[in-house]
Amino acid sequence: MMPATEAAEGGDGNQRQGRAATTANGMDDCERRRRTMSLGDDTHGAQGEARRLPRRQDDAARDIEQDFDRLFQYMRSRYFRNGEQTGGEPANFIYAYRPEQELEVRRRIPVLVSRLQGMDPVDAQDAAPAVLVIDLYELAIRIMKDDDVFDEAVEQEPDMHGEEPYAPAAGDQAGAYSGEQAGEPYAWPELQNDDFYRALAGMLGPDNDELKEHLEDRYRQAAENHEADMVFLTGIGQVYPYIRAHALLNRVQDVFPEHTPVVLFFPGDYEKTATTVSVMRLFGRLDGDNYYRAFSLNTAIMEGVRA
Repeated sequence: MMPATEAAEGGDGNQRQGRAATTANGMDDCERRRRTMSLGDDTHGAQGEARRLPRRQDDAARDIEQDFDRLFQYMRSRYFRNGEQTGGEPANFIYAYRPEQELEVRRRIPVLVSRLQGMDPVDAQDAAPAVLVIDLYELAIRIMKDDDVFDEAVEQEPDMHGEEPYAPAAGDQAGAYSGEQAGEPYAWPELQNDDFYRALAGMLGPDNDELKEHLEDRYRQAAENHEADMVFLTGIGQVYPYIRAHALLNRVQDVFPEHTPVVLFFPGDYEKTATTVSVMRLFGRLDGDNYYRAFSLNTAIMEGVRA
C-alpha cells in the first residue's frame, strides 16, 4: 500500500527501502540479533570473522542470486528480446518472488539491467538491448504532483480513513468493532468505505486514463532515444491497492508494442491452474486475481534457456 504520509518524501529510495525493510524482512528480533558462524573466507579478513546471514535470509539471497543469473541467461536470448514464440499473445511476463525478498530483488534489478545492456551481441546484426525501468511507486507520485494534489493528499490523508483505530477493552462486547474480538486492534474501514483509497483509486485505477497516458509518455520518450527494447515494471507492491497488477497488465497491452517484452516484478504468487487460468496473489496472501495472458518467467527459467 502507498500511504501518502509515507510518500511525502516523493521518490526517496532510501526511505522506501527503510519502509520495506520493516515489512519484507520476515525475521523476528531474535534472528536479527543472533550471532552467526564465521564464513572463514579470507576476503573478510585473515581470521574469517565475518558473520553469516541468518540461514533463512542467506538461503533466500542464494535463491535470488540463482534466479537473476537464470533471468539474464533467458532474457539475453534473441527469441525473448524479439518477443517471439508467444502464441500470438503480447510479450508480457511475470517474475514472482517471495515478499520477504523485496530488498534483495530491488538490489539486483539494476545489476540485471547493466548485464543485459552490456552483453555481447549474438552476431553482427545483433545489439545489446536497452531496458526501460518504470517504478510504479514513483510514477504514481509523479501523477499526483502533475495534478497538483500530492501536497493536499499528504495533508488530508489522516482524516480520510474514517474512525481512528480503536482497541476494545477486555470487558467490551466482543465483535462490536468490525468483527474484532475484545482486546484486539480495530481494523481500518473496508476499502470501499475509505475516502483516501477511493480518491487515489479514482486517479490511478484502470477506469482512469492518467496512468496509461503517463506510461505512454515514458515509453515514447525512451523509444525515441532507442532506450526501450524491453520494459521492467517494478514497485507494484508499494502501490497496492490503488494500482492492481491484473488491471495494470490489461492496460499495458495498449501501451507497449506487442513484441516488446514487458516484465512485471511481482512480490507474491503467480500460478497456472489445470484450466490454464492464471492466478495472481499479491504478497502470497491476498485473494487471487485471475490473469491468463502473462507468461511465468519462474517457469521459463527453470525449463531452460534457448538461444
